[in-house]
Amino acid sequence: MVVRPMGAVEPLPLVVVRPGHAAVRQGAPCPDLWTIESGVFEARIVNDDGRSFLFDLLGPGEAVGALGDAPSPFTATALRPARLVPLREAEAAAAAAASAARATAIASDLAWCGVGERIERRLLDLARRLGRPAPGGTLIPVRLTQDDLASMVGATRETANRALGKLLAVGAIERQGRARYVVRSQLRLVG
Repeated sequence: MVVRPMGAVEPLPLVVVRPGHAAVRQGAPCPDLWTIESGVFEARIVNDDGRSFLFDLLGPGEAVGALGDAPSPFTATALRPARLVPLREAEAAAAAAASAARATAIASDLAWCGVGERIERRLLDLARRLGRPAPGGTLIPVRLTQDDLASMVGATRETANRALGKLLAVGAIERQGRARYVVRSQLRLVG
């Protein structure tokens, strides 16, 4: 028999998710709300017509899942090996509120900003949340194709490509390889 001191908190179980596997699926009940300890997930929403929206990329400290066996609003697929820890009741409400505020901010950008500004805001946000220091700025350590960026901002690939071209031309971002971006320290919003 293990005797724990009064007030001791039992460790929470760890969930490991391999790349390409989903931690939660859109519409399926979630057994828990987790915090991402390590790894990156893509959060994707698919409508009834089969159209896909890359809602967000989620990294360490952010929440995946839902409260109280509620259905997941998106499918969260690991892009690299990931570890999840269930949130305790007190932390879960704050994490759910933070996720709701984030969704509101993304929806506001979609409604009120042009494509170029939406792409720039999303790249800046990803650099802030997931980025690593790199020469001249912050590297977003996840492959982002033009299709991914177009999906994240609700635009066609062609329109997203034109907006990326403007950001590259003014030096706001730098492309590394085919699908990685360095966001400059001081971004300038372009029209």
